[in-house]
Amino acid sequence: MLKRKTTWITLILLFLLLIAVFVSRGPEAPTRNPSGTFAFAVLGDAPYYPWEDLQFKLVLGALEANDLNFIIDVGDIFWHPCSDDLYLKTLGRFNQLRHPVVYTPGDNEWTDCWETGSGNYAPLDRLNRIRQIFFADPSNSLGRNHLSLISQSTNESFSEFVENARWIQSGIVFATVNIVGSNNAMRKFPARTAADDVSSKVRTEAAAQWVRDAFDQARALNASAVVISFHANASLEQPDEPDRHFFDPFILSIEEETEKFARPVLLAHGDGHIYTVDHPLVRRTTGRTLENLTRLQVPGSPQVGWVKVIVTPGTDNPFAFENHVVPRWKYW
Repeated sequence: MLKRKTTWITLILLFLLLIAVFVSRGPEAPTRNPSGTFAFAVLGDAPYYPWEDLQFKLVLGALEANDLNFIIDVGDIFWHPCSDDLYLKTLGRFNQLRHPVVYTPGDNEWTDCWETGSGNYAPLDRLNRIRQIFFADPSNSLGRNHLSLISQSTNESFSEFVENARWIQSGIVFATVNIVGSNNAMRKFPARTAADDVSSKVRTEAAAQWVRDAFDQARALNASAVVISFHANASLEQPDEPDRHFFDPFILSIEEETEKFARPVLLAHGDGHIYTVDHPLVRRTTGRTLENLTRLQVPGSPQVGWVKVIVTPGTDNPFAFENHVVPRWKYW
């Protein structure tokens, strides 16, 4: 009997010790940037659930602690509902960060908002509200410290596309484009109208042109690299995927411009939720992989985290990646 009691006491003490170890582990220590580099963060596809919301606060703390030139959020900033209140909550989070934040929308916050759980909203109405709330001043980023941006909306032919932005850092051209999941907003829903179809077509054509504009600027500046960020997993590695055609004008612009540029190109996106770094894009006219193009897909729900991109400008392989995911058990 005494032996059994001693065993239970030992197990309880070990359990308490494990809890003490977990609790004593503070926030993830920030990593130092090597000499001659700069860093930025990319994240998206979280938080979706209340417990992920708690973990996301740890992500915000890590972003605040790290030496970053800016943060890019590639969308899916929540799951549901698509309410103005939730937009404003996320905007407040972005604006509390000391780093500039550049946001491009995901499908959860407008394309899929027709779903009952998301509020039975009209998707185009929600996109309009996103533009009003997050892009009230498209010439500046979000965050406490602003980054000056060039918006596609400065071109009268594309005046509605306040969300498509461009900027330059250390001789590298960065751009965001509104390309989303759910078949690039072409997925059918009960109240879909011709206006939804036309809007998707026009938005995709604008995105393709914005990509070409970014590469034009890169060539004019003799830039060492180009970085394009967007939300959708556009099946870049699957040219025979039936739904890939919804993204075609955009993907074609990436193919052609990457081939002509012949310098490093980084595509950063979400939607797939699995951290991935690869070279997925094949030039359709030659069948050759575009080796100068790297794809980064950020982790997403149920993984809550972010990716640190360390950049060594002017080198043949300028991008290195650190994947930072909050452990499943950690909420404090």
